[in-house]
Amino acid sequence: MIGRLLPWSAGTAAWNMAVDEALLISYLKGVSPLTLRFYGWAPPALSLGYLQQPLSAARQSRCREAGVVWVKRPTGGRAVFHQHELTYALVTGERHGFTGPVLADYQRIGLGFKRGFARLGLAVELAADTRRSRSPLSQACFANSSWYEITYQGRKLVGSAQLRRGKALLQHGSILLTFDPWFWREVWADGSTAAPGDSGDLQQAVIGLAEALNHPPERSVVISVLQQGLSEVLGVTWQEGVLSAEELALATRLQKEKYTNSDWNNRRGRNDGTLAGASELMEEEASG
Repeated sequence: MIGRLLPWSAGTAAWNMAVDEALLISYLKGVSPLTLRFYGWAPPALSLGYLQQPLSAARQSRCREAGVVWVKRPTGGRAVFHQHELTYALVTGERHGFTGPVLADYQRIGLGFKRGFARLGLAVELAADTRRSRSPLSQACFANSSWYEITYQGRKLVGSAQLRRGKALLQHGSILLTFDPWFWREVWADGSTAAPGDSGDLQQAVIGLAEALNHPPERSVVISVLQQGLSEVLGVTWQEGVLSAEELALATRLQKEKYTNSDWNNRRGRNDGTLAGASELMEEEASG
């Protein structure tokens, strides 16, 4: 089975989400191949799950002051702050053997990442669902692990979310290179409700690759081992490629009309038929 591996790039929050959705739409139409991409965020950004409440006026103000933009993802799950990380996106579907259910496909992809991290000497685990927190920080993706996400020594390393449309799926997620809780402590936390020690608790629940490896990882090395792990588990041979003209045009339109639009970014999503029915509701159980 042949898959396309796109080159690493750093983009704005709106562009990153537009490309991921464009790939999903194009795959569903049968014009795009199984595709894996890794990317970064410039400037730093906050992404909100599709069903999350919009940011309060106070949080919007603090994000602006901190130079952090925000975007609503097409996927479910909770808030993710994107800065010192490597983000991945995998677009595939039934014609490449991903027939569901959601958790089964999560596990399969998770096993690919597990194989990849083993190449770095990290014995990571696929987590069972442990979400219990009721603190304000429980709205953060990395506050707890959920089914089949990647943990190391009990601390979350990778947070992911999945969206299914028809016979296609998009799974993307955040792989922490380092973890600094400043955003959650200084920008996200509401002084009137945040309990003392919440950001410290979050730091104990999360780990970055630099801490796990005891040295800063080379981005190219991490990408290499992860795509190899996915290749072995999924049975995919990766061939380097680029976005097609049609994918670029669609991503450009989605960026302009959707992901830079406050009507999208500042509202709570609804399961209104644009998503895959119960699959979107399951994202809240199967994504972090």
